[in-house]
Amino acid sequence: MENFDVFIFGTGTAGQLVAKECAATGKKVGIIDIREYGGVCSQRGCDPKKLLLASSEAFELSKNMKTDGIAGALKINWRDAFNYARRYTNDIPQNTEKDLKKKGIKCYHGEASFKDSHTIILDGEEIRADHFVIATGMQPLSLGIPGEKYALTSGEFFNLKDVPEKVIFVGGGYIGMEFGHMLCRAGSKVTIIDKGDQILSPFEAFTSNLLEEESIKMGINIIKNAQVSSIEKIDNRYCVYYAIDDQIHQVTTDCVFNTAGRVPSIDKLNLALANVVTNQDGILVNSKLQSTSQAHIYACGDISSKSLPLTPLSSIEAKVVADNLNGKNRDLEIPSIPSSVFTIPQCSGIGLTENQAVAENKSFHTIEKDTSGWFNNKRINSPLYGYKIIIENETHKILGAHIVGPEAAEQINMFAIAMKADMSFENLKNVIFNYPTWGNDIKSF
Repeated sequence: MENFDVFIFGTGTAGQLVAKECAATGKKVGIIDIREYGGVCSQRGCDPKKLLLASSEAFELSKNMKTDGIAGALKINWRDAFNYARRYTNDIPQNTEKDLKKKGIKCYHGEASFKDSHTIILDGEEIRADHFVIATGMQPLSLGIPGEKYALTSGEFFNLKDVPEKVIFVGGGYIGMEFGHMLCRAGSKVTIIDKGDQILSPFEAFTSNLLEEESIKMGINIIKNAQVSSIEKIDNRYCVYYAIDDQIHQVTTDCVFNTAGRVPSIDKLNLALANVVTNQDGILVNSKLQSTSQAHIYACGDISSKSLPLTPLSSIEAKVVADNLNGKNRDLEIPSIPSSVFTIPQCSGIGLTENQAVAENKSFHTIEKDTSGWFNNKRINSPLYGYKIIIENETHKILGAHIVGPEAAEQINMFAIAMKADMSFENLKNVIFNYPTWGNDIKSF
């Protein structure tokens, strides 16, 4: 039986950080993954997505500048974009494992589960540890409908070598909108079916609605307030049935993706045998990210009850866990964290939406504007640019900032700095920025 000081489930951003920091202090560390090493972000998420997106960004910029400096036929070669992303991701698993082993960390592969609070079982063998860290991330939410097996997952999107003629995304969140924009520009007829009345529901309605309007203009069919009821395979195609106001509708497609959301990936760990308490948000933890029922078991990344599915927060949580395991006694403090949807244009937000500010009884006012006619946007012939800022009345501090536009993801970082520094909106606008840049536009917000 192997005995470890610390044993970690998951080799993504959070798991790797904890493993390395604990090993650096001389602890005996083990780590395991049910899939290839590196986690979702590097293999089936953020990084390969942005690599695939690069060709869409180049295509969009060139298309918008047609007759204003760009000439000739424009086309996205999806197979080349696919191979480009693969060249980046192919070596990550072996390089990640090699790096962990070099630091003295013992690496395992397979599906381990708890036998009791200090013991796990892997392939019939027992492994014990003084402390466990669970950083297994998230997995697709089950649709719970007949024919669900025909729906591909977000991870399988990165195995899509050819562009389907027609594609349906069940869910209009981050993943469905990002993938939908890419495939639409590559030539697919895209349909997004969402059960809510707003795509990108966590985002500010003002920016989300502007993006929806632009998505429809570019050819994406968006169906809202619709509940998908079943998927049927007919020959080599699929029929997706959905209900609106008790009326059943159907649409035929070449492939279907389940992009309805993600849930903590903890169902196979047998956490009940370790007396670890969970709820729909994941593992219940205290401010030190310890299980509320088993103090020697920690959770970080997307599966802790205090988490949001954002890579920067995973890193923050992992650092807290590592410090506590190394005797530093830290509590989790979550700053305002920006979040972006990498559609084209991008949709970004930080802090409170207007609805959230109302729900929290904040005294505030808003500033919002469609700025599509501003210089930076017109310079590249981009069709859409707008913002909404939520400002506390008494202090004039920024409660929330929301931007849709070509460089929204970079602009929102300015607001992240200002909110971290407790700056008022006017103080942020008084900063001298490079001109003419997207950052400088904030002075005119």
